[in-house]
Amino acid sequence: MPTELLQIDGLSIRYQSAGSGVPILLLHGWGASMETFEPLFQALSHGFRAIALDLPGHGQSSLPPEPWHVSNYLDLVLKFMDATGLDRPHIVAHSFGGRITIKLASSHPHRAGKLLFTASAGVPTRQRLRTRVRKLLGATAGNLQRAARTRFPASEPLIRRINARLLPKLASRDYLQAGPLRETLINVVSEDLTSYLSSIQSPALLLWGDQDRETPLSSGETMASLIPNAELIVLPGAGHFPFLDQMNKFHMHAMRFFREAN
Repeated sequence: MPTELLQIDGLSIRYQSAGSGVPILLLHGWGASMETFEPLFQALSHGFRAIALDLPGHGQSSLPPEPWHVSNYLDLVLKFMDATGLDRPHIVAHSFGGRITIKLASSHPHRAGKLLFTASAGVPTRQRLRTRVRKLLGATAGNLQRAARTRFPASEPLIRRINARLLPKLASRDYLQAGPLRETLINVVSEDLTSYLSSIQSPALLLWGDQDRETPLSSGETMASLIPNAELIVLPGAGHFPFLDQMNKFHMHAMRFFREAN
């Protein structure tokens, strides 16, 4: 399907739109692109106007000009909505896209229609010790290099060499693959959005895989308990990408949710 480019604050944002009717905006996860949603995008375009974009630093959209926080991505998404005529779209939010949607729906309730969260990030979980250590080491390595660059520039080459040897063995996969987005990733994963959930006014459907190891089912249960008007549906056998692992069931629940009256 053909894509288009939109210029927002000096950034080139790639997106695609198909179908007509009530708009549904799809926000992908960290390290992904709008292609992740392709089967769901096609399904939604038969009955709705489906819109998906590559978030800055992902897919074919421009890199952020500096390390960003979730709020920076939210500002970009709001400007994208304005530029594409999306006043109050429904939203499908996967993983990192869920972080943006939590902030959008809680701080700008008049801009959020129905919300479909799937494997959403934003709620801290009890992680295995090894995972927590790996994340801490990745963040520490980034902080050390940043401090060396600003305060002790002569030591930066040494820090780089140490990080180059240790990080492949210790840091998380997301951190290793983030490249120029590493500081942004640290900013993003460090933010606990639990306190925002009770302020969400939109109807919310949470579709979660019981085999998700990235954002475990406990995260979905926490979100469902705190969002006032939320329904949680568990998809057995699905992992972190329920819309691919259990495609037919996911499409069925999504269509039912977006078609039914508020």
